[in-house]
Amino acid sequence: MWKKRFLVFTFSTVIFLSCFAQEIQFNKADSTSKLTEGPYIFWGNEKATIKYILNDSYVSQDIVVRGEEIFSFNLEGFDGDFEISSYPVTINPSTYTDVTKFFVISDIHGQYDRMIEILKNNRIIDANLDWAWGEGHLIILGDVFDRGDKVTECLWFIHKLEMQAEDWKGKVHFLLGNHEVMVLQNNLSYVHDKYKKTAELMQMKVSDLYSQNSEFGRWLRTKHTIIKLNDVFFVHAGINPRLTYYNYSFEAINNIVRNNIDATKDKIKYNELLNFLFGSDGPLWYRGYFEDTKTSAQIKQDQLLQLLSDMGVNKIVVGHTTQDFINPFFKDSVIPVDTGIKSGNKGEALLYENGIYYRVKANSYKEQLIFP
Repeated sequence: MWKKRFLVFTFSTVIFLSCFAQEIQFNKADSTSKLTEGPYIFWGNEKATIKYILNDSYVSQDIVVRGEEIFSFNLEGFDGDFEISSYPVTINPSTYTDVTKFFVISDIHGQYDRMIEILKNNRIIDANLDWAWGEGHLIILGDVFDRGDKVTECLWFIHKLEMQAEDWKGKVHFLLGNHEVMVLQNNLSYVHDKYKKTAELMQMKVSDLYSQNSEFGRWLRTKHTIIKLNDVFFVHAGINPRLTYYNYSFEAINNIVRNNIDATKDKIKYNELLNFLFGSDGPLWYRGYFEDTKTSAQIKQDQLLQLLSDMGVNKIVVGHTTQDFINPFFKDSVIPVDTGIKSGNKGEALLYENGIYYRVKANSYKEQLIFP
């Protein structure tokens, strides 16, 4: 079960910490303004600084947080509770066996409402948006960031759901996509203006909102790039056969990407392995399974099947390259899951249960994908 939680109540702009009997008065804000965004948490020694925008006013307050317990708080102007712990998030294994059911979505791109609709109607979460899938595994194949205007809502929801799933011996796997890494590296090409304004009001850069001392930043830096469940491989974009030349394990590749997210551009450019892993043919960007790509030469079927054999898997599930619907190809060995959630009114998910693969829609309709 998860660590003990201490509830923190909020009345108007006052937070009462029951565990330390400490009262915190937040700054008053202009109720006629518009932007409300956050919160963002930044860690120091035995304290956390909560920063957010309420009606266009910047609010910041330090709270004392000691030990490994979970602290829950809520804020005026924001829905629900937020949970934090001063202890860093544990890095989970990258390989799992005997998984009886999993559910996969990809490329959410800030479309919080569509993500919730898909998860709720397919009973991954309940009416209260809490985990409802027992020991199942939910896999999010990256690109929660960019384009849409509810990225923060998505992040806090996934953050909460991870902890809830653990209570039921389930798992939430949030893999890194190219857009997570872009934002962490201060590439703002697709960032919604809302987050640029937020950072400006906080006198920060957008990437500072996800710095190593922030709750989101240190959490994101524990995430994998690739994972294996049973005999299935999961990655945001795809695996180029070149990856096998380097003869690294899944765990090693994940560690290398994590440990170099904050590397300088020159270090990545002039290191052969890093240039590959973060480049157009690496697992964050590769599109070589698809015909209509202009960035990668399409892989041949015998190359793909040999690649899967070398990695010890039968199938690979990918996002990144948008399809009209989930339709396996290469003898059902590649299953593309990005089906346009980023539009806000499209998108399917992949369901595996009782040994059968299904494409499922937001209205819970499901259709068997792979037949014996």
